Amino acid sequence: MTALARDDVASAFRVAVDRAAADLDWPAEARAVPVEIEHPADPGHGDYASAVALRLAKPLRRPPLAIAEAIRDRFPRSELVAAVETAKPGFVNVRLADAWVARQAEAIAAAGESYGRSTRLAGQHVQVEFISANPTGPMHVANARGGPIGDVLSNVLAFMGARVTREYYVNDTGNQVDQLGVSVALRYRELFGETVEIPADAYPAEYVVDIAKRIRELEGDRYVGLALEEQAKAFAPKALDVIVDEWHRSTVEKLGIHYDVWYRESELVGSEYFRATIDELRALGVLEERDGAVWLRSRELGEDIDSVVIRSNGVPTYFGVDLVYHRQCLVERGFDRKIDVWGANTYGHSLRMRAAMKAFGLLDRWEVVIYQYVRFLHEGEILGMSKRRGHFILLDDVIDRVGRDVARWFFLQSSPDRMLDFDLELAVTQSSENPAYYVQYAHARIASIFGTAAERGVSADGADVSLLVAPAEVDLVKALLRFPEVLDDVLARRASHLLTVYALDLAGRFHSYYRDHRVVGDDVALSRARLRLVRAVQVTLRQVLGLLGISAPDHM
Repeated sequence: MTALARDDVASAFRVAVDRAAADLDWPAEARAVPVEIEHPADPGHGDYASAVALRLAKPLRRPPLAIAEAIRDRFPRSELVAAVETAKPGFVNVRLADAWVARQAEAIAAAGESYGRSTRLAGQHVQVEFISANPTGPMHVANARGGPIGDVLSNVLAFMGARVTREYYVNDTGNQVDQLGVSVALRYRELFGETVEIPADAYPAEYVVDIAKRIRELEGDRYVGLALEEQAKAFAPKALDVIVDEWHRSTVEKLGIHYDVWYRESELVGSEYFRATIDELRALGVLEERDGAVWLRSRELGEDIDSVVIRSNGVPTYFGVDLVYHRQCLVERGFDRKIDVWGANTYGHSLRMRAAMKAFGLLDRWEVVIYQYVRFLHEGEILGMSKRRGHFILLDDVIDRVGRDVARWFFLQSSPDRMLDFDLELAVTQSSENPAYYVQYAHARIASIFGTAAERGVSADGADVSLLVAPAEVDLVKALLRFPEVLDDVLARRASHLLTVYALDLAGRFHSYYRDHRVVGDDVALSRARLRLVRAVQVTLRQVLGLLGISAPDHM
């Protein structure tokens, strides 16, 4: 496992700033300014850069370029760095040494499955709760995006040493579930010849009929004489068992997601733990009764409005149950951190939960990742979806059509805070136009290169990576060195899509390198060195694709 070049450069910057502060008698205020580094937008400016001199200009009351020069002159020399330069108005740019970079190809290839791994989160137990779709119908593409986002985030957390519990929260109480029971009951009556009218707020889709038929097949006319309300009450849990335990479980498995826990909301409603949590909130002085209902004093906790926890009829709100669930996770179940991956329509709920977590003193251990929904494009047209209207695209159908790998890639290819357009025509294209295939083909091409090398009796054994002096080779290794940095950025920003962005860039660099440079040629020593470089690329691609939950094929 190689160290992060970015961390080494950042440490060197810190040393340079501290040396300048000591030599030039800078005040303590200046010494406390944090040093942040980045990759310059123009690679011609170097490999890393810092604007710390610009931040120091105000407290030091000196020109930023002069400060930058003072930092440059005190930058510690090492085999890592070839040059330290300044640029107006006050940037300090660092260029890595080509010889050091070339040696990292050997380090990465030798690291293999350890490359990029870390123990920085060792000892932490993190729960990631994601998808948790309303259990009123089969899973569709509109809310399925949270699956790969949460799964990849879980993969990265585990890759960095955390113990991760993937959890699916089943919202199996409330009005929507009640209405599902009514919808099934009406269809059940219809199967026995009764003429029924389907209300506007019912679920008219064909899957409701299928559930009613299953109940009739298993239990016959047992429920025919009951009132609609009694039928609905009996059918709701039966429908949930089919939808959640069979359909949802099957769909997420097909998408390559394996949950550790399927948690039902009904376990909390009416429980002693629910009552004890409400009592604790009362003891904390953050609840009040108003108009017969119980409210959380959210405004006193920094939100715009107060929130109902228990309705005037004594029934808890979704928020009321959810705050109890979150407390249970972080207090009783012992998770060090809880991360929720929620759709954009839960933004208001996330604000209410923020107030509740603040009341419990748990805010620093809870966070939420909000993602925008998916618009499904078919022949350039956006298809609308609604369970109630019966218009939706099943996630199962999409996976069957494009495959697990492509489906996961497309759900992950853009930032969660952006609306995602899922282009079916592009997704089914098995060519370089399809980004998932483009990246996978890079891995398959590497396997082919090693096959050719074996046929010619050439291996990477004893490779002298100092022969990797071509600019494209040095740049390719620099791209490999960014992998651990990308993992850090994924964790810091909770941005799973950064891995697809990185994978696409790395694949593109490799394809270009392969086009312009013969890996296995007449020069045996150079061939060995290039095979070692290609092995390092293969190692990195496998790590990235593995974290994305996408296969790394040897043949395509």
